[in-house]
Amino acid sequence: MGMIPRTRLFLNWLFHRQSQTCVACGTLTGHFSEFTGLCTHCSTQIPWVYNIRCAHCGRPTSCLDCVRPDRLVRYYVCNRSATSYTPMMKEWIGQFKYRGNEKFGPLLGEIMNRAYQAMRHEFAGHKCNRFKQSLWDVDIVTCVPVSEKRLTERGFNQAEILAEEIAKRNKLPFLPLLVRPQDTGKQSFKSKNERMNTMNNAFSVHPNMMNLMKSFILKVESRRATEECTHSVTILLVDDIYTTGSTLQACARVLREKALERGVHLAIFCLTLARS
Repeated sequence: MGMIPRTRLFLNWLFHRQSQTCVACGTLTGHFSEFTGLCTHCSTQIPWVYNIRCAHCGRPTSCLDCVRPDRLVRYYVCNRSATSYTPMMKEWIGQFKYRGNEKFGPLLGEIMNRAYQAMRHEFAGHKCNRFKQSLWDVDIVTCVPVSEKRLTERGFNQAEILAEEIAKRNKLPFLPLLVRPQDTGKQSFKSKNERMNTMNNAFSVHPNMMNLMKSFILKVESRRATEECTHSVTILLVDDIYTTGSTLQACARVLREKALERGVHLAIFCLTLARS
């Protein structure tokens, strides 16, 4: 290739690079961060949850909810959230979830994947203890479902997109293990008690759940025959926002109850994009 064509290619690349706009702030910039479509300045504003004060819900501040008597029965091991639910994250999630701004999809997927890697690091050394096995050994990624009504309105399930992104990046299987037979309305307008009551019977398992999980159950049984640890099928349950935990609790409950009917134990870990 001659000098002139090479120069033209370089100038085209440079013009394209500098003519891009940040998906978050709309600034025309050539300085982009490691996050797709995000400028360096906006990347420094991501409100990561670094210091976890509540080991169960992943809150970065003291949590009075998780010590309440009605929370003593827990169907999932713990939740971790990538970020705090600041006004900026509310806007980003709203752009993606309610306004259909697809440009935010890869960005939020990368943020979730960063949080997943942090979970792997956190739980890597917990084999054969109360967590039974490490998150290095996640068997299945699934997500909180939306109702048919919401799916028709939005055209997609935001939690499913985030879950599939984690599964794809980490070569893990994604399985739709849950369904939402009825629409429960927007939870953001409800009180804490109303959310918990609404979620009690909002979810059910996929009719073909156990068949979908069959190969993973067989794998766990083979582990149990050769190792001293008591193994479970480990599931990563993904959602976009953690508020009271009632959604995750309801999903985890129906998953575990159905599995126990067949003598299968599930260890369910949850990962959410933002913690309110």
